[in-house]
Amino acid sequence: MGQFRVQCISHPWIEMKKMQTAARFRSQLWSLKMPSLCHRSFAAISTYKAVIFDMYGVLIPSPVKLATVFEQQNSVPLGTLGKAIRTGGEVNAWKRFMRGEIGAEEFVEAFGRQCSEIIVESCREGLSKPDPRIYHLCLNRLGVSAHEAVFLDDLKLNVEAAAQLGMHAIKVGDIAVSVKELEGVLGIPLSGFVPGPGSAPVATKLPMDQLTQYLRKALHLSDKADSVAVQQLNPSQSNSLYHLTTGGRHLLLRKQQKTSRAMETEYRLLKSLSGSGIPVPEIIDLCEDPSVLGAPFLLMEVCLGRMFSDPSLPGLTPGDRRALYQAMQHTLCQIHCLDPRAVGLEDYGEPVDYMGLQVQWWTQQYRDSETPPIPAMERLIQWLPLHLPKHQRSTLIHGSFRLENLVFHPEKPEVVAVMDWGRSRLGDPLTDLTFSCMAHCLPQDNPLLTGISDRGLVQLGIPTVEEVMGQYCSSMGLEEGVPDWNFYMAFHLFCLAASRQGESKSTIAGQTGSGRLAEQVADLAWDFATKEGFRIFNAMPRSPHAGTSPLKGQVAE
Repeated sequence: MGQFRVQCISHPWIEMKKMQTAARFRSQLWSLKMPSLCHRSFAAISTYKAVIFDMYGVLIPSPVKLATVFEQQNSVPLGTLGKAIRTGGEVNAWKRFMRGEIGAEEFVEAFGRQCSEIIVESCREGLSKPDPRIYHLCLNRLGVSAHEAVFLDDLKLNVEAAAQLGMHAIKVGDIAVSVKELEGVLGIPLSGFVPGPGSAPVATKLPMDQLTQYLRKALHLSDKADSVAVQQLNPSQSNSLYHLTTGGRHLLLRKQQKTSRAMETEYRLLKSLSGSGIPVPEIIDLCEDPSVLGAPFLLMEVCLGRMFSDPSLPGLTPGDRRALYQAMQHTLCQIHCLDPRAVGLEDYGEPVDYMGLQVQWWTQQYRDSETPPIPAMERLIQWLPLHLPKHQRSTLIHGSFRLENLVFHPEKPEVVAVMDWGRSRLGDPLTDLTFSCMAHCLPQDNPLLTGISDRGLVQLGIPTVEEVMGQYCSSMGLEEGVPDWNFYMAFHLFCLAASRQGESKSTIAGQTGSGRLAEQVADLAWDFATKEGFRIFNAMPRSPHAGTSPLKGQVAE
């Protein structure tokens, strides 16, 4: 898998006061000597090996503007810093710093001396973006393929050129937002670190002595085994997730939070599914001893493969996209075809009136976190119980089945692991199917779930909702299709709005941001409820005198 590496296109100079901060950022990226972890994964290794970016206005503020301000504020002739940074050719302080030959403090001191000289010497490749040759040059020097690289730039033209070559491209607008997006793609926190490779954020460090002792016993390691490297993933999730490296092994640790589902429930599920044909991560152990980490946790093997955070699957061919979506639906059918009794899960949750209980539970979540009333939510609370699907099957369901919770084979269109089983139970399988299509109904810029409704699915090669439904119904033998489609979509959006409303209650900022967002999602949910109402009305038998009376049984005067 190789080491995680970073390539900067061009070498711009930086304002003196910002230099040490930029140097720390650079050294943190270079110090990640572990394979890069993919987005929202707690048991997967990504195939990304490099991040390529132009430092001008991308991951640090534009140095041109900063240097100009510095020169103006300190009565330095304009252009002095730019000239000084090129002084001395390949042996100047800047070149030595960029090659890692000197540290930040040494550079600042040496560069300060160089600023008194006005010698111009330009070192250029003779290429500039979006010329494909400069991208290939970076890839060749890094020794990686385009599909193993993430590219960042603040110019759309440059980003599009990188994407066409197969790189995962990120258009940089707000720097902080872009860094968060990069964190999402790699699954590696890029802020809040203490020095040293593989360090966890200071606020979430684990008791290493207790953890090391536990791992040596659980993994049968000798007392002389390598130390344990820890890195936290997805700190905002309900269960704290950590990537561990020790004894040449990559492991994932999932620690239970106070409000999350009991670890023993998920442990039982994953153990039961092992060998069933359903791809799940391999569980090593469930530790319920509070003296180790203070709470129960699961220890799992890392699953090697690809994970995708963007449902449009940028960088892939239309054929590859279609194959991955088909593999996704094939796996969902595997889950729903499983006989729970065959794996000892016949009592895994209460399947009776699943949808009714779900509507009640989410209604209570909304009531518990209610701030200003949302009219659409009030209408949905009244509407949903009256329009529950009449025919509900009961199978094992995942509860959060979507593209980003799947690990795909590194090369084949094949799911090698289904992640995040925290909401699984026996219930209505159509909730999984319809939830997997949520992205089809939302735009790309939706802040809650990235959508593809405005992306041109035919050109991308991504199956439409109708095709997804057709594949599923054909595989599962559902001749009637999914007549309650609009109900399920209204239900999922209702749950999403209730969840967002809960977040809005915690802070004043949330009340203005998350609260508005909850209202927008609720309005969309009501749109689907309205569509379902029209469907039911249109399916009603018509009176022989339909032309004179719009409703059956109504007497025209």
